[in-house]
Amino acid sequence: MIKQVAPHFYRITDVFSDTVLKELQNEFNNRSKWEKQPNIQGIRLASVPNLKLQQSLKFDHLVEIKKFVESVLHCETYWNGPVLWHDPVGYVNQCHKDQSENLTVNLQVYLSDGAGTQGTHFKYKDTWYSVPYECNTGYIMFHPTKYKHGMKQESTDVRQSLYQSFRITEQETAW
Repeated sequence: MIKQVAPHFYRITDVFSDTVLKELQNEFNNRSKWEKQPNIQGIRLASVPNLKLQQSLKFDHLVEIKKFVESVLHCETYWNGPVLWHDPVGYVNQCHKDQSENLTVNLQVYLSDGAGTQGTHFKYKDTWYSVPYECNTGYIMFHPTKYKHGMKQESTDVRQSLYQSFRITEQETAW
């Protein structure tokens, strides 16, 4: 289900079936070769799902979300690669505006449960909005280069999520 929280910011729930959710969660079992991405507070681990899972996300499990995104934008969108994120206890993704022209829409689906306060926050005009951090839920954010978003508090639990972004240009620009 997709429900608007604020202009350009939507909460999504019951994103994946139990089978797909379990497949995604199993990707976190061995993080020894994941890329380390330092942030203002803590180090995020990042990886891409296995190729079979990437293809099933693109052609089966995220199709309806992509259709929704395109209905809001009134144009075709193109996939950027999916990324799995593992954020340790104490991690903070400071509030920011994205910089890449490749990012027209961000989708993040939480794959673990944790404190509701450690979800993503989104600023529209002078008000901050958020979605709770619950497994198999998340958000769709339009125009992340125009709006501040991030974490308002450090994580009190491990955060594991799938991040998928969309662009409106057929070819990627430099990141």
